Formats: sequence, C-alpha cells, structure tokens
Amino acid sequence: MNKNHSQSVDITLIIVNYNVKEYLANLLYSVDRAKHDLSLQIIVVDNDSHDGSLAYLKPRFPGVEFIANSINAGFGTANNQAINISQGKYTLLVNPDVLISENTLIALFDHMEQNPDTGACGCKILNPDGTFAPESRRSVPTPANALWKVLGLTTLFPDNRRFSEYYLGWMDPDEPARVPVLSGSFMFFRTAVLRKLNGFDERFFMYGEDIDLCYRVAREGYNIDYVPSTSIIHYKGESTKKDNWRYVITFNKALYQFFDKHYSYGYTLFFRMLIYSGIVLKTFLSYIVTLIKKASRPAVDLLILNTLIVILFLLRYSIPVAGFAEAYSPRFLIVNLLLSVFFLMAGKYYEQYGKNRFSASAAIKSTFIAFTGVVLITFFLRDFAFSRLILLAGAIIGPVLIAAVRFFEKTRPSNIHRAGSQIIRPRLLVAGVGDVTRSLIQKIRAEASWNYDIIGLVSQADTQDMNELEHVPVIGSIHQLPELVKSYRADQVLFTLDSISHLDILKMMSQIEDRNVVYKVVPESLDYIVGKSHVEYFDDIPVMDVELPYNAGWNRFVKRGVDMALSGLMLVLMMPVYPFFRLIASGRNRKLHIPLGSDPLLKPGLNLWNPHSRHRFLNVFHLLAATLQGRLSLVGAPLTDQAVSVNISYKYGLTGLLQINEKRLFRQEEKNRFELYYLQNYSIWMDFEIIFKTLLSGTCCFIYMNAAINNGD
Repeated sequence: MNKNHSQSVDITLIIVNYNVKEYLANLLYSVDRAKHDLSLQIIVVDNDSHDGSLAYLKPRFPGVEFIANSINAGFGTANNQAINISQGKYTLLVNPDVLISENTLIALFDHMEQNPDTGACGCKILNPDGTFAPESRRSVPTPANALWKVLGLTTLFPDNRRFSEYYLGWMDPDEPARVPVLSGSFMFFRTAVLRKLNGFDERFFMYGEDIDLCYRVAREGYNIDYVPSTSIIHYKGESTKKDNWRYVITFNKALYQFFDKHYSYGYTLFFRMLIYSGIVLKTFLSYIVTLIKKASRPAVDLLILNTLIVILFLLRYSIPVAGFAEAYSPRFLIVNLLLSVFFLMAGKYYEQYGKNRFSASAAIKSTFIAFTGVVLITFFLRDFAFSRLILLAGAIIGPVLIAAVRFFEKTRPSNIHRAGSQIIRPRLLVAGVGDVTRSLIQKIRAEASWNYDIIGLVSQADTQDMNELEHVPVIGSIHQLPELVKSYRADQVLFTLDSISHLDILKMMSQIEDRNVVYKVVPESLDYIVGKSHVEYFDDIPVMDVELPYNAGWNRFVKRGVDMALSGLMLVLMMPVYPFFRLIASGRNRKLHIPLGSDPLLKPGLNLWNPHSRHRFLNVFHLLAATLQGRLSLVGAPLTDQAVSVNISYKYGLTGLLQINEKRLFRQEEKNRFELYYLQNYSIWMDFEIIFKTLLSGTCCFIYMNAAINNGD
C-alpha cells in the first residue's frame, strides 16, 4: 500500500453503541490490530446505554472519541452526529457486534483509492457459525422481490435469478461485483459522498436506513462495490434483539417508509394501499409466529402434566381409553385448569421460561408447587374433590418428566453454548498457546458455575515444543483445526486473541463443516468470553459471605430430611440381599479405617468399606447406613484424611460438587473455590442436581481415597 504519511486522517470509524460494551470492546481490539500504518479516527456514539458502557470503555480506550446521548436517538441520527465531525478521507460505519480481520481496513482503503468512481464498498460477512451471510450484498427491495421473500420462494430457490433477486443469490460470494445495497452492519464510504447526501435519513429510526442511503448513493452516479477479498464476523442484532413486538413493528415500518419515499409516486392509490396492507399483514403474522414460539415450551409442559393426570386417572380406576370421555367428569377439568395456572404462576416466579429455561431445579419446583396447590384447593373445595392418590403420584412423576424435558433441551447441540447449563459437559478446544493460555485454563477451571471439559490445545504454529499446558495436551496446529474438531468431537472452539489472528479465526470458521460447533473469542484482557448471543464473565475469587445459605437452619433441616429419606429408602431396597453379600464377604479382612481428624460432624474412627474392593455392595450399604445415622450426608465435603480445605465445618458426603469435578481440578486454589461456591450458593436443588450428575457420570464419586488403602482385597 502506497500512500503519503501525513497528519490527515485516512479513515474515520463510526460505531453506534447500545448496551453491548463487551462486543464493542472486542471490535476495538480488532481495529487496533488492523490499523497498521493507517491514520484512524474512532468515534463511538452511545445511545443512552444503561449497562455502564462509557464507564467501562473510556479507561480502556483513551484514544477513542465518545459522544454520550441522553436518549436513544436511533441509528441514523447517532451516525449523523459522528459524520458531522468526521475528519477521515473515508468513513467506515460499523456495528459494535462485528469483528474485523487484520487486512480489512487496508483492503478497503486500497480499493477506494484505486476506484475513484466508487462511493461505497463492503466486504464478505460471515455468520458466527462461519457460514456466508447473504445480506453481505443485496438488491433494493421492490414489490416483486418482497413478494418472493414473503412467500418463501427466496428460501426455496436460493440460486434462482428471479426468486433470489433480493439477496443476489446467483452471485458467487467470493467474486467481486457491483451491487445495489450493502449491509448496514459494515459500510465503507467516501466521507465527501456521505456529506453530500447529508448522511442518513433520520426518519428511519432503525432498519431500512442503510438501503435508503445506498439507493441515494447509486442515484448520484457512484458505484457500490462488493469486495470479498477480506471478511468480517457479524454477531447479528446483539444491540437489538429480534424476538419482540417492538422489533417487528420497527422493521416493517421501515419497509413501508422506504417504499413510500421512493416508489409511491409510480403507483396508484389502490396499489399503494395493497402494499401497505401486505406489510401490515406481514407484521401481524410475524408477531403471531413469535408468540407461538414463545408459547411452545410452556404448552409442551402443560400437555405433559395434563396428559399425566389423565393417564393416572385411567390407571387408578382401570378405565379403558375408549371410556375416558364418559368417566372423566367435566368438573375434573377444573383440576387440569388449576394445575396449569399454578404451574405457570410458579414458572413465572422461578423464571423457567427466561433465564432459568434450562434449569431442572426450577422445573421441579414449579411442578411440585403446582400439584401442592391443587391438593390444597381440592381439599377445601369438596365440589372439586379429586383422587389424592393420583395427585400424589403426579407430584412424584410430574417433576421427573419435566426435569427430563429440561435435560434433553440442555443436551441439544443448539444449546451447547451455555457453559453453566449443561449436565453433559461441552467439549472445548482452546486455539492458541500463548502467554495468557495458562491463566485462561486456570480461570475456566476455577469457575465453579461453568461446566467445560477442556479436551485439548491447538497451537498457532505448525511446530510446538510444548506437549501440554496445565495438564491439557497440545493436540495439533491451527491449520489442522477442522480435522481436530471432527476427530475430538468438539462442541466449542475458544480462540485466544493474544495468539490467533482474526484472519486465521475467519479462515478456520469458514472451513469447519459442523455448524453445531460454537465459536468464542477471548480478548487479551481475559475479562470475559464473547459468544454468539451472550458474554461470560470471569469472576474474581469470591469473598466469603458472613451468612452462608448452607448454615441456615431451614436448609440444614431440609438437607437432613432428604438424607434420611433417600438413604432409608435405598437401605430398605438393599436389605433383602444384604445377608447374601455379607455371607460372601465372611472370613475376609473387610474394613478400612480412614482417620478423619477432629471434625465434630464426623467422629474419628468411622469404619468404611473399601470402595475399591470387590464388595462394593457392602461398601455402599454401610455408607448409606452412616448417612441415615447422620455421620455422613449424601452431598457434602470430600472424605479425605486431610482437614477440610476451606476451614468450614460441613458434613462429609458420598458425593459433592468438588467430587464430580475432580478430573478438571488440579490446584488447591481451584478446589477451594468450588467448596466456597457450594457453601455460598447452597440449596437442596443443587444437591439434587449433584446427585443426578453423579449417577449420570457412571463413575464412583463416593469418596476421595487420599488415605492409603492398607487393607484392600
């Protein structure tokens, strides 16, 4: 690139921010890598964010100019504020939820320098899963191509020249071309052209303003170029979620505004009304589809619970299915109605269709409360009396069924991105072996609420002297990543920006064929991980609360009750065959003594059966007996010959949060953090989840055998 080095600004970058500070910080880091010897002016217009964006960004990026609006002025107005003070020869209008490659700014700068008739240009845009984003280049919307899109023909025939006219689907994504419209997420303009056109039409609050601006650029006689030699990632709509009524109205209003501004003069009043009616109908249908999607999950839950009531009713009274309608009194429908209402109310309280949508504990609590409410109502209102046995069975089976639904939802590939929501751990590859990798691994392991399984490291170089880091093997180089993802069945790939270039990230994302793989990036600051739809923060080591939920009287009472109930039930089930196993073990040296220090909750000298012996049944039986007696708990501290690491007295357990995460923890500091997390966030539902994970893992999590086994078989 040849250019005169002067004090003039080559490119002004304008970014409008609204509550996406982490994505914007990631963009600014990528801009810093891409600037090379270009002179940049960066202007961030904050549209009254309420997530602390300015306080977060200003100290980190002192060279950036910030404009703070007291209201959300809209996309076009905010951009115009910055365009008015733009000093660059060229102006890049870019969304905050974008990552640019190291060669992006230079490639577009050179293209504009070499093509003086070009008024604006854009580049190839990739989705977060590495696929090509069709909105990288588009046509101006017309009644015809809008009709094909509404009818779904654009999706059915993506390569047809007529039906895919809007997204120019017949064009090769890797071929440069002259296009009518660029994506509003990334538009590179001559500043003089922007000023000549007075920037955006501010009547478009959001959406449609990019189409309108490109339309006016072309009408002034300038070319608009698509330059696929460089590419970016667009996370799409993180500053404007697309599942609400406001979005539907704003988007479709923008469509009508564009049509009314540029096409209304060429059509009769009747045709304009027809177009307007079509847009209104599309708005209504879009909203209905959104409502159906939101209602589908509670509808499935209610269908399961009410079907369960019907099945239990048929079984209870031995009624054939054909005779159900006659036997099931209409007044019993009140029971179904009450169950549904109580379940939805409890679900609203526990946010099981919001932030806790994958939480089995929230689903169990909502279901149990719903059945309890029905029992109480039908007890006092005799007119709606219903079988207590059916309701009791429903209160037991219902939570299990709903929890099972949540489990299958959690383990779906599309939901694997949530680090803390998985029963089965997402398999994670870390791409980049650099200065921050060791700290990154430690931070991931130390996050007790996360559930990653780090399966390997991928080096940025073809040759790597290091074989492993923090007990994680180096399994290959970045150029082998597509094969490694497939071979190791990775669910997620985590790119470390201190070691891997944005260019390599984009290249690898486009080459990996598995679209269920989730890609995330970690900035050099190691503050957070950026994914497609959310940001995961690394927390500092938590400060110990003075009041621990674990020590609350009610929690201890409930925990003891659950210990007694479950251990007692298991002992009753095991009792008939206990003498048989006891007889087999006779004559052997069967007991193992593990010194347990002076912990007052578990007396020294407790004799436990060796869990590594062939007599596992007897071992489990005696552990459960100790639990029933109160000397152990089902879930608790690791049973070792050492003092409890966090210096907090709590019962030793057959399993626990630390035990089920044993394989991922290597440092005492990490283990301490998991114990603190358990004590500070304790609930009986956490115990149930730990027990479930223990059973699901198929491994023995009963005790840590740090003591030497002196009397094993």
